[in-house]
Amino acid sequence: MIPIIGKSLHINWDELACKDGANHTVGTPYPIGFINDGRVIELVVMFERIRQHFGSRPITINSAYRTKAYNKKIGGAPNSQHLHGKALDLQPPSGMDVTAFFNELKLNSHWMGFRGLGKYKTFVHCDIRDSKELIIWDLSNG
Repeated sequence: MIPIIGKSLHINWDELACKDGANHTVGTPYPIGFINDGRVIELVVMFERIRQHFGSRPITINSAYRTKAYNKKIGGAPNSQHLHGKALDLQPPSGMDVTAFFNELKLNSHWMGFRGLGKYKTFVHCDIRDSKELIIWDLSNG
């Protein structure tokens, strides 16, 4: 694992890359333009705050950056924050279900830095969209 130098001990470039490779493995790298404009730093800081809150329990990143083609292939929203390198889909830490994870994130959103929070059947979506308010949705039943 190659960490993002000086920014994270718990996330690496492969985890941020699009999973459009064979068998949903690493494919297209996180875009250099998103690194240069600083959004990757904001995304990583958000993730580190989430990790800090949940202690030593690992949190798996299911999806981060997505290419337009891959996002369409998997049925992602047409203007998904994943397309802009601003979103992470996260598995709950060990011993916690999706509902408890989602509720804990919602309670602590003010200091964790995300502005989009979505609950799905098996994961929680967090993003750093351009919004002054926290946008919350629940698609866990559909």
